[in-house]
Amino acid sequence: MVEKRVHSFTDLHNAISKYRKDNRWIFRGQSNVEWQLIPKAGREPFKNFSEESIFRPWQRKAHSFIEKIPENDLDWLALAQHHGLATRLLDWTYNPLAACYFAISDEINQDSVLYAYLSKFRVEKEIDNPFDFSGIRLVKPKGIASRIMNQSGLFTIHGPADLDLLKHPKSDGKIEKIIIDKAYKRECLFELSHYGYNELTLFPDLDGLSRHVNWHVSNRKYWRGQSAEIN
Repeated sequence: MVEKRVHSFTDLHNAISKYRKDNRWIFRGQSNVEWQLIPKAGREPFKNFSEESIFRPWQRKAHSFIEKIPENDLDWLALAQHHGLATRLLDWTYNPLAACYFAISDEINQDSVLYAYLSKFRVEKEIDNPFDFSGIRLVKPKGIASRIMNQSGLFTIHGPADLDLLKHPKSDGKIEKIIIDKAYKRECLFELSHYGYNELTLFPDLDGLSRHVNWHVSNRKYWRGQSAEIN
């Protein structure tokens, strides 16, 4: 596997520039380089339960909170994933800087990783029964949430849910790894924010705005003027 380590924005820019001319590459950031590439439903404690036994009660209750009902189970899974339920979907994005933000925004004392993945399979918009699906495929449901659209998001679907993309015996395409050194993570947050990648732009709602303002005020000494006002 191709692996690079970055210590600066120049290093990061150089590392991701190779992907610019092929828009099939997708990216995922993880806060800890040791974590596997498996969905939440495949991790503890969720892997000890049937995914459908978790999903179906959520689905029944979710009707009370949404206006537009998803058309199929894959659309429902994308909605559930968007709102934090443990599913067999794993988030990816076409935007490497958005993925980088998710890699560095947590676990500040751990090396992070930015994965680049080039699949041989086309992106699926429908899967008849996602709970019976076997293998790993790219999916982009039609009813994808606006926040995910804003992040240029799509998913891999894993069957079973604990199938690790890095260890899948029939893994297709290429996976490459950019390690973001823990000593650079804090500075990288400021640099990404300067170029328009922060809580407000990636989560364009009141929650994202509040988190961004809190972060800005908490780190106001970074800027020369030390102002609490955001642009």
